[in-house]
Amino acid sequence: MKILRRFLPSLFGLIVVGLLAGCTGSPADVQVWGGQGSEPGQFNEPFDVAVDADGFVYVTDVRNNRVQKFTSDGDFVLAFGQQQFEKPGGIGIGPDGTVWVTDYDLDRIFHFDPNGKLIAAWGTAGDQPGEFASPVDVAVNAAGLVYVVDQYHHRIQQFSPDGHFIRTWGKQGKVNVVRSALNFLVSDGHAGEFYYPSRIAIGQDNRVYVSDAYNNRVQVFDSEGHFLHSIGGMGLWGGRFRVASGIAVGSDGSLFVADFYNNRIQHFDHAGRFIGAWGGKGDQPGQFSGPTGVAASRSGRIYVADWGNHRIQNVLLP
Repeated sequence: MKILRRFLPSLFGLIVVGLLAGCTGSPADVQVWGGQGSEPGQFNEPFDVAVDADGFVYVTDVRNNRVQKFTSDGDFVLAFGQQQFEKPGGIGIGPDGTVWVTDYDLDRIFHFDPNGKLIAAWGTAGDQPGEFASPVDVAVNAAGLVYVVDQYHHRIQQFSPDGHFIRTWGKQGKVNVVRSALNFLVSDGHAGEFYYPSRIAIGQDNRVYVSDAYNNRVQVFDSEGHFLHSIGGMGLWGGRFRVASGIAVGSDGSLFVADFYNNRIQHFDHAGRFIGAWGGKGDQPGQFSGPTGVAASRSGRIYVADWGNHRIQNVLLP
């Protein structure tokens, strides 16, 4: 008990310092567009966002069963997919500028050109390799290899550009909440296991970053699925999550993660060290209501799918 009493003040101090470090104010340069509705430029639960090399922004507009495309400043360009989708989820851009979209209800992967013309579609429900149970996100590396978050199978699947199965990794594993919160003292374990993974992104070195949502962490793998390290754990302070969601890699290799129930975006360096955060619950610019998607443009702007506020926020960090 004496050891515990000596330990608790230092633990409390760490938490306070972490909370203060995580309470970064909203950036000064924030643009907002959208609002709830079904007209062009409006949304009904925007879920994910992606940016192509030319700066065009693509958003999965879930309840409107479409993807919307915008200029970098939020001017509506076009909508597509209404004839194909049941429930569009994750979205990713290939190295050739084509657009990949998962359909959460249809258990399918759709591939479009930048103008919304369907190129191909593949996938079916099932638990065999190449089959899905609610694919929630997709990312494509520089070689064109396609990575899919197969959420209800708690795994990642990798495919060739034409949809041929290559490999899979991961299985269900839930990290104890107390162990997750205290993983700076003890290992959180369950490396390579997931509990409802939600998002995926590819780094410049072909590292694969996976938001392990309900384990409140990001896991990092090499391109073939070998575990490297994890980031985060359960908590309120900076560098911790309450359901890790959207994830993006910036042009400098740093990482941006949407922290759903903490209503903020967190920023980490290439090694996973916490840099800062911004947000807070609300509907003002720079505030969020359950951010679910994040993307980083080459120009340094960060785009966030502000799901509960039915809008997109466009942020330039100082």
